[in-house]
Amino acid sequence: MVKKRGRAAAKPVPAPAADSSLLAISQLFAAEFPGVVFQRRRDAQGAITYPYLSPSLPRLLGVAAPALSVNREGELDVIHWADRQGHAAAVQRSAETLEPCFESFRAIGAEGKVVWLEGTSIPRPAEAGAVVWDGILIDVSERVHAEQRLETILANAADCLIAIDDEGRIEMVNDAAAALFGYPAQDMLGRNISMLMPEPHRSAHDGYLRRFQARGTSDIVANRRPRELVGLRKDGSTFPFELAVNEVKIEGRRFFIGSGRDITARKETEAALRDSEERLRGITDNIPGIVFRRVQDPSGDSRYSYVSDGLRDLLNVEPEAILSGRTHFRDLLSPEQRRMPPLALPPETAGAVGQTVDQELHFRTPDGLERWLQTISRPRRLEGGEVVWDGVALDITARKEAERRLSYLAYHDPLTGAANRALFLDRFQAASRLAQDLGETLNVLSLGIDGFAFINTTLGHRVGDQLLKAIARRMQNLVGRADTVARVGGDRFLVLLTGVTGERQVSEMVERLWRGLREPLPVEGQEFELACSIGVAVFPRDGADAETLIKNADSALGAAKEEGSGGIHVFTAELGQRGSRKLTLQNRLRRAIDAHELVAHYQPQLDLATGQMVGLEALVRWTPAEGPVSPVEFIPVAEEFGLIDAISDVMLFAVARQLRAWRGQGLPVVPVAVNISGRQFHNPRRLIQTLEQVLGESGLPSSLIELELTESSAMRDPKQASAVIAQLAEMGLKCAIDDFGTGYSSLAVLKRFPIRKLKVDRSFVIDIDHDANDAAIVQAVIAMAHALNLVVVAEGVETESHLRFLRGLGCDQMQGYLFSKPLPADEMAKLLIEGRRLSLPE
Repeated sequence: MVKKRGRAAAKPVPAPAADSSLLAISQLFAAEFPGVVFQRRRDAQGAITYPYLSPSLPRLLGVAAPALSVNREGELDVIHWADRQGHAAAVQRSAETLEPCFESFRAIGAEGKVVWLEGTSIPRPAEAGAVVWDGILIDVSERVHAEQRLETILANAADCLIAIDDEGRIEMVNDAAAALFGYPAQDMLGRNISMLMPEPHRSAHDGYLRRFQARGTSDIVANRRPRELVGLRKDGSTFPFELAVNEVKIEGRRFFIGSGRDITARKETEAALRDSEERLRGITDNIPGIVFRRVQDPSGDSRYSYVSDGLRDLLNVEPEAILSGRTHFRDLLSPEQRRMPPLALPPETAGAVGQTVDQELHFRTPDGLERWLQTISRPRRLEGGEVVWDGVALDITARKEAERRLSYLAYHDPLTGAANRALFLDRFQAASRLAQDLGETLNVLSLGIDGFAFINTTLGHRVGDQLLKAIARRMQNLVGRADTVARVGGDRFLVLLTGVTGERQVSEMVERLWRGLREPLPVEGQEFELACSIGVAVFPRDGADAETLIKNADSALGAAKEEGSGGIHVFTAELGQRGSRKLTLQNRLRRAIDAHELVAHYQPQLDLATGQMVGLEALVRWTPAEGPVSPVEFIPVAEEFGLIDAISDVMLFAVARQLRAWRGQGLPVVPVAVNISGRQFHNPRRLIQTLEQVLGESGLPSSLIELELTESSAMRDPKQASAVIAQLAEMGLKCAIDDFGTGYSSLAVLKRFPIRKLKVDRSFVIDIDHDANDAAIVQAVIAMAHALNLVVVAEGVETESHLRFLRGLGCDQMQGYLFSKPLPADEMAKLLIEGRRLSLPE
């Protein structure tokens, strides 16, 4: 419970009339000005009154003007109680120094509405020792809310936590921090935090501590922004480290909570985002603005009677240049916007008020600077027929750049800058309409780089990314200006050829592209000679819409790859027949489900600390009379044709029956994990009914069945996923995230999932002992999982080298052919009886 100190009821304090300067302000800023104009007066005895508050403040807060009373402390009653002391202190400082007062506080309006106001007031001495402030306030609620959301995201994104007291001694450390710095947690407690810092950071910290002890304030806490430091591990190695520190008081003692993370693996990403973060920081720290009054006389001529100094800051133009008419605002606009008609009001009666005008204007200053300003003003017609616009202009350059970037990313591949699938579809739509009108054809090419995965594996993803960029540039140079090159994933590209008629021309263009990509490509000091395979589909012969043509071009690409590296294949009706074979497979699979041909094989999961078997994963197998069918072949078909739910049900009931049988035989059973499909997971009512039936019929304790959900399925709808996992937890069922690292998890989302373990995808494990990128990913996943108190299971462990590496990273469990392949139930029973353990290296 938060207790607040009571205060005496506010009593109205008589306010003197506004002085002549206020009257001048009133005339300059009319009641329709979108901000708030005010005058504050402090007499020699310290009593504060507000002689003038513009009518816009009551309208902004939704209260009547009489409600804006002043309490005994000289604060407006509408100011939030938590902000009054700070505001009063700012006013006091300004009164003593006659420096401008930065006004920033929350105001409480009608029905508890909270409005954030910011502005500046200028003090001046008045008669009898009084001080008078003339000021302006602007509603900045939207910006403040954005800042608060950003702070919440940053606060929740830390991987490790360390708390120190005011002497610099470590009071608390979490597992992630201990793992990151290489110390047992107990060895860190009570020692000075400088043990984790190399020079010169250690000396800098000692200086911070001395200054804090001398004056009671801390620079790093006052700054409240994460800092990039260098961390020192127990083994003497260093690493880049991002740290944010907050101060808390517990039982009268001051503590500093540091949240940080190893940023070695994200340096490239951070560099790419630095410009955006700097723009955002500039906006949140200081919103520049221009206050102006524009007057249009009855003849239509316009002039500015007032422009604030913000003009100089934003556009490098002196206000006097605008006021004198030497420089015109329209001359500063970009050529496109200079052609826009000037604002004007139609002839109306005097006193008429127009609608608020909100414009986004593009300026180019004399020194070449480009800037976007958002102007908000409201026109008003005066008695003499003049039209007056009182308004404010805010800098939105950073926002416009971000919008441009987002718009670009919506239609372009972020890695190569080539078109993405969305832009490809848009351009096909336009090109196909024109081709139909002209009776021409279009050609859709699906292109894949042969052996690209091997390049990624052997040389690393950084080289692979640079190679993809070079490939995209060369492809764009090889095709026509009106043609489109799009990257749609991995090493796969789509090409739309327009204006190419006749089979010979098409063949020559495809051949040119194919040969051009075989020319050596210089990347990272090496030259790569690549081979590519190309599939071709023709509009309208092979399809009337983009999706059909892409599908058929993909089929042709598949045929080209089957024929060997570096082939070209044009779609034919025979390739379309492959689709019918897929239909045949799904019909066979449907019958196999009904005939109980699908069985469960079991692969052990081992504890890497003891070598003991601690669980099994049930994997579906299909061995019809015609010969075994790989899950790689039939699972995608099952997902495509909606059979995956039925397969998941088969596995759940089969596992329950087998566990009951093993228990009846007295075998030492362990929990068995069953994979749940994304479709099944996103139909929670059916899933829970099935699980209740499985547990009810088998009589098994829910602790013996574990459910595995792929990361991509969980992140499709995180809110629903969290709710479903919570329901399953209430039933006593534990959940794990499978194939972790292949989806797009957010730490802020993941920590809300009541899961038990994460399974690292085998694609990261298979090369962990010689691929630094994979090793860094697995290390980060393990550290993150341990910070969330999750068990980490590594899949695909096949070699002793894998085992040693994973144990060195602190991985909890493993699963893979190093210990056992997936076994039928009878062979698995023998393994359970034998009680064989994993042989752990010394």
